[in-house]
Amino acid sequence: MTPSSASPMHAGEVRHPAPTEKHRDIPSLDGLRALSILSVVLSHSNWFLPPVLAHSNLFHLTIANSRNGVTTFFVISGFLITNLLLREFKKTGGIALGRFYFRRSMRIFPAFYLFLLVVGLLMWRHLLPRINPKSFLASATYTWCYYPQATGYFLQHSWSLSIEEQFYLLWPALVLLLHGRKLLIRASVALVVLMPLLRVLSYFLFPSLRGYDYYLIYGWLDTMMVGCLLALLNCQDGFGRWKARFLNWRTALGMAVVAFYLNPALLAALPKPYVGLYALLLYPFVTAVCIAGVLLFVVEYPKSLGGRFLNLAWLRWIGVLSYSLYLWQQIFVSEHLHLMPFGYVFLLLASLGSYWLVEQPFLRLRTRIERRRVAAAA
Repeated sequence: MTPSSASPMHAGEVRHPAPTEKHRDIPSLDGLRALSILSVVLSHSNWFLPPVLAHSNLFHLTIANSRNGVTTFFVISGFLITNLLLREFKKTGGIALGRFYFRRSMRIFPAFYLFLLVVGLLMWRHLLPRINPKSFLASATYTWCYYPQATGYFLQHSWSLSIEEQFYLLWPALVLLLHGRKLLIRASVALVVLMPLLRVLSYFLFPSLRGYDYYLIYGWLDTMMVGCLLALLNCQDGFGRWKARFLNWRTALGMAVVAFYLNPALLAALPKPYVGLYALLLYPFVTAVCIAGVLLFVVEYPKSLGGRFLNLAWLRWIGVLSYSLYLWQQIFVSEHLHLMPFGYVFLLLASLGSYWLVEQPFLRLRTRIERRRVAAAA
């Protein structure tokens, strides 16, 4: 029940990857990442929160339902990565897959493998409960989403990273293969429609996987594809006319209410025979589409009230740290170790250390390597 960078939270790229960079390509995305990771942290630490808050219906539906935060991260990932790929294709007439994978690996791997190393050492010293080697290997190889038997709370959140890594592996190649934007739109629509049907089919054909679809790739691929589809449609002339007519603060507010309150409330209120069917078929799609609408509004109108809030400096900074926060929150705010309330402080310190001592040095190294390649080619 944890996000990826996120969680899509680590999906973002900056135009100039220098550590002192102040400008981000697309406004409001860092603020959305911040709200998402904050909701996940609060969800995982709800055991510590005052009962009047943790047991309230509003908290349960909006924040404790950490699926909302995960969906936001995945929609952002699909939207942002597709924008980057389309921009490169428009500029160069192609997509350098090797460069794309190199940049992704330098962004994601160092901090994640440092986290795995620390978890492994803590397990070796019996400070964390040990997990079976196969589960540890599934986490280390980003294949948790293919291994239903994987267990271990302190590595469980790597399921979302594994889903996102499969997305990074496949989607850029598909964009390069299909070329035309109309073909990509059709492929995106097909995946959005196919995944819910695949979940229902799996439910009946593989009873042993029931309940585990949350961690499998077909449980979330349609959510990511909604973000991809939004990026593809946003480049179409007709879509611009649709935005001018329908996209405003009222529709954005309505979609936010549906995604974060009404849709979870409906799922909770449905009679038992229909809950599973709705959860497999419609719930992920409705949530993803509404979050995509909110995302589009705050990106298109960063000077709106919601846009100004999401672009506050302190909120954007939390969004910048979201990948590190995602990695380390599983340790510091969990009920297993009872580190609260100091767990919040430890989480912030560990995230800052990861960001400044690991992520940023590797981004600088990535920049130097790319510059040398350009110079060598020249």
